Amino acid sequence: MASPPSPASSTTSASSQRSLHQNRPHTLEDLVTHFVASKRSLQTQTILWRANDIVTSARELLEENAVLAAKNTSIINIVDEQVDALEAVRRGIDVVEGNVQAEFKQLLHDLDTSFATLNSTLAVLRETPIESALQPSGTPQKHLYDFIDNTTVSALEDSLRACIDRYNEARSSLEESTDAFDTSLENLHSSIVNVPKTPVTNSTPSPIPTLYHGLEGHAREAAQAFQSLVKHYDLCVTALRHTEGGAAAVTQATGDVSLPAGDDHSPPPEPISEEERQEMLSVLERDAQEVEDVVTEIREHGSEMSYLLSQIDNHITHLRNEDSALGSILKMIANIAKEVKGHIATSRAFHTSWLDDTRPTLLNGIEEWENQRDFYERFDLAYAELLVEISSRRRRHEKAKRKAEEAQKELDRLHAEDERAREQFTLAQGDFLPLDIWPGLRDPPRRYEVRAVPVLREQELEEGEEAHDTDVVAKSIPQLGRNVVERALVRVKRRM
Repeated sequence: MASPPSPASSTTSASSQRSLHQNRPHTLEDLVTHFVASKRSLQTQTILWRANDIVTSARELLEENAVLAAKNTSIINIVDEQVDALEAVRRGIDVVEGNVQAEFKQLLHDLDTSFATLNSTLAVLRETPIESALQPSGTPQKHLYDFIDNTTVSALEDSLRACIDRYNEARSSLEESTDAFDTSLENLHSSIVNVPKTPVTNSTPSPIPTLYHGLEGHAREAAQAFQSLVKHYDLCVTALRHTEGGAAAVTQATGDVSLPAGDDHSPPPEPISEEERQEMLSVLERDAQEVEDVVTEIREHGSEMSYLLSQIDNHITHLRNEDSALGSILKMIANIAKEVKGHIATSRAFHTSWLDDTRPTLLNGIEEWENQRDFYERFDLAYAELLVEISSRRRRHEKAKRKAEEAQKELDRLHAEDERAREQFTLAQGDFLPLDIWPGLRDPPRRYEVRAVPVLREQELEEGEEAHDTDVVAKSIPQLGRNVVERALVRVKRRM
């Protein structure tokens, strides 16, 4: 809207004045109408008051935005670091459990393999009968397994089962702990995902500074527009005061008793020329046509400012919600951090139990199974070699017996020969030799015998029993069947 003319405007040409006067005839009624409209337009001042409140509120929200944005960004970084730390702890527990479980499975496999080979050896002992020739007559059939003490195997088996049970209990406790840890982490991740994050990134910063800048622009433009309405109102008052009957017409039209700048009893305003008055009325008429547009513009600025404030308020509400949610996240992390101490202690107890109990017990079990298997295999081999040894002893005994019989025959022959030779000497020379010439002249030849030397077994020696003769010794070496000895030889060669 145009500003009121200055006195210098009187220099306007006469032709221009006449043209304006002819195009816009001004009546008192027109002036009153314009005055009433201008006065009504000043009611938009409430919009300016509201605009001032909006700017004040927006400025406070702008400051809160800076604080909350910085705070939330810092908390998000802290949360990310804490979550990484918690997940690192969880992965560490997994590594401990995984390494222990992998070694446990391998040792358990080795243990099962050792136990299977031991059972295979024991099965051989169960199936290997003791030759009847080695047992007293009437003795029930026995097998090699009957001569071993299986309490050692049973005791070790029970010990290993108890060890495995302890391991399973420790691992069950660890799994309960890790399940609780996983649940806490899942709840934490779910809460983080549900945090109402503001759409702010490096490429799209906070919209509030831009919104606030736009809001200030609307406030400034609304104030400027309202200032033009005030000037138009002042111009209407001036025009009425320079028009005869203006005050009375205003009072009649509005009910006001006087004009804002004075009344009919006040001193008259400073006179102006008709040309100045016509110029003033021309400006007034032109501005009057824009009053409604200016009022609409102010209202639009007010509406836009309210909208911008709502946008700012929405963003701040989002930041507040984010701040509240992040505060809850920090509390969750603090609680989980307290629980993590227990999870770590459970993992450490599991690992310690493995190193100090389960692992050495399983390794010892594997070694013991191997030792027992080796011992019982040697027992089986020793029995096979015993059969071979018995056969060899019998063979050597028979050979020695034959040699002894042959030697006895030779001794008996030599004795008979000596006896005949002596008899012939006696017949030929006996009559000529006195008996006292040699006391042994008429002695018979000495007789020699080959016989087994009596022997005592170790137990009989301890008990003080008498020695056995040759026949008893011969009977103590059983006669084994040829197939028995051949099978024993096959087993010995297979094990060697």
